[in-house]
Amino acid sequence: MKKRTRLIAIAAGLLVVAAAVAVALLPGILALNQVKTRVAQILSQTTGRPVTIGKLSVTLFPWLGVRVNGATLGNAPGFGARPLARVARVDIEVRVLPLFRRQIVLRRVILTGLYLNLDENRAGATNWATLIHSPAVKPRSPAAARAERHEAPAFVLLHAAGLSLRDALIRYRDARTGSADTLSGLHLRVGAITPGQPVAVGLHGLLKIAGHPAFPFRLSTKARYQAPRLTLSSLRFSIATLKVLGRVHIQDTHGAPRARGHLTVPPFAPRPLLAALGFPYQPRAATVLKQASAAVSFHWSPAALRLAPLRLTLDRTTITGRVTRMARPLSYQAQLAIDRLRPLPYLPAPSTPAAPPPSPSPGPTAPAHGAAFNAPLTATLSCGRLRAHGLLATNLHAVLQAAGGQVSLKPMTMDLYQGHFAGAVEANLRPSPATWRLQAQLVHVEVSQVLSALHVFPAFSGALDARAHLHGSGVTLAAAKQTLSGRLTAAIPNGMLRGVDLDLIAKDPKALAGAHKAHAARGTRFSGLHASATVGHGVVHMNALTLHTTRAVIHGHGDFVLATDSVNSLLEVALPSGFVIPVRVAGPPGHIRFNISLNRLFSDSSPNNVGSTLKTLGGALKHAFGLH
Repeated sequence: MKKRTRLIAIAAGLLVVAAAVAVALLPGILALNQVKTRVAQILSQTTGRPVTIGKLSVTLFPWLGVRVNGATLGNAPGFGARPLARVARVDIEVRVLPLFRRQIVLRRVILTGLYLNLDENRAGATNWATLIHSPAVKPRSPAAARAERHEAPAFVLLHAAGLSLRDALIRYRDARTGSADTLSGLHLRVGAITPGQPVAVGLHGLLKIAGHPAFPFRLSTKARYQAPRLTLSSLRFSIATLKVLGRVHIQDTHGAPRARGHLTVPPFAPRPLLAALGFPYQPRAATVLKQASAAVSFHWSPAALRLAPLRLTLDRTTITGRVTRMARPLSYQAQLAIDRLRPLPYLPAPSTPAAPPPSPSPGPTAPAHGAAFNAPLTATLSCGRLRAHGLLATNLHAVLQAAGGQVSLKPMTMDLYQGHFAGAVEANLRPSPATWRLQAQLVHVEVSQVLSALHVFPAFSGALDARAHLHGSGVTLAAAKQTLSGRLTAAIPNGMLRGVDLDLIAKDPKALAGAHKAHAARGTRFSGLHASATVGHGVVHMNALTLHTTRAVIHGHGDFVLATDSVNSLLEVALPSGFVIPVRVAGPPGHIRFNISLNRLFSDSSPNNVGSTLKTLGGALKHAFGLH
């Protein structure tokens, strides 16, 4: 009996407390609709956008709770009627007793079904850039100022247990590139909020890039807000095998925001990441895309993004320098140093022919995967050091332009082995196979260092002056060798032809038969070399070659087959006496052989007239010995 009486007393006491709380808060509850209208007006004035708030409901026990059933934030002018943001439901719960002391202690804030619609138009303007709008402040009268001083103090936030964002959706569209990216299934958890203390933030969801499958990601950080500055420390972002660590500072959060920070990407394997992102890319070499890493400091504003200093590594390639992206007009500037660049192994592997897919049913056409690359691109490139395929170039400057599948590096200049290179490269990537065109001029380039770097037989040394006008198709080295066409001219004022001593041959022709090998290894010094050639379908036709040595003048012609890297040419060594020794040059690099052409030496077309002389000598012998 005593126990039952105690329970009844406790229940009665709780009812009394609830009634007292209800009576104390009744005026505020009855005025919720008026408060809702006033809040919508204030938000509209602050953002400059129409704001609507749905039905409000209140719970009194065990926590004071307010539920907002729907709210929308209108879009910016010129971005359509779709709202910039909307939320299906907002739940706010606070402790009751601190409210009597005008203190707010939040138990939780839950936003369910948030939708953000972010757009960037063709001019580069966004529908969120002018979101924070500061309305003009009207001067207050003295009476209003005195009344404000006598008002009760405003509510103060003492503590918030946390904020949760459930099942959010964020869409981003860029009209310049036609891309549409989506963050779906987004869940955000903000830890306890205490003024002046960092707040733990956790985020995870699905990211979908246009034309690729959705993939999960996870982000965590500690945020500290001191108006108007937000600092994100211990930042960690992960997706598949990629992890990004860093620290970010966002400044002027009340106006035009700016951000700066430093990000680090520890070594990771790019191949699994590409597979997770749904990129159907297979390089032609299985030894590449094994490891990559990055470290970059950045400065961002609505006008530009600067990455400096920047350090990227991909397998054995290292890229350092800085990159700047300007928003209006869209352009890029880069000052880079690239070491050990070997682009050919990264080219796509040749695909096997497959049966044509069935004709699709009529319907809306989805944007192509490469739609983002159709946007015009202009970039100024400056590279202090570039090593590619063994070649080392310095002080490279070029202007890169790309639009609609057309890509050009024009003009392009660089220092190359004590000399200078100037030229232009143009490519059309739309046809299959792609076509390209090259114009180049070399001035005083040490040719032996170039040939050695390319692992080509170093037949010549000296300062090379050359011009080239070439064109071809395909993106692989084999395709380029088979389709290369154009014209070449070259001149070396002074130098050496290694592998054969033509002066020794001019003095002692039997040197080619194996004698005097030590002397032959010295090579042939010359005082002038001039050559011109035409190139057709991968074969270099040397039309004219003139070489002046101390003992002879050498003329030549022949072919060089790029597909097999083999040479087949004829050199005619003209001695001061007028006698001409024909030397056949043939073989692949590293195994080139020099031999006297006996057929040419004793033919009737030989300038020595050896053939006719032998015929006359043979006729005289027959007549003398009575032979018939």
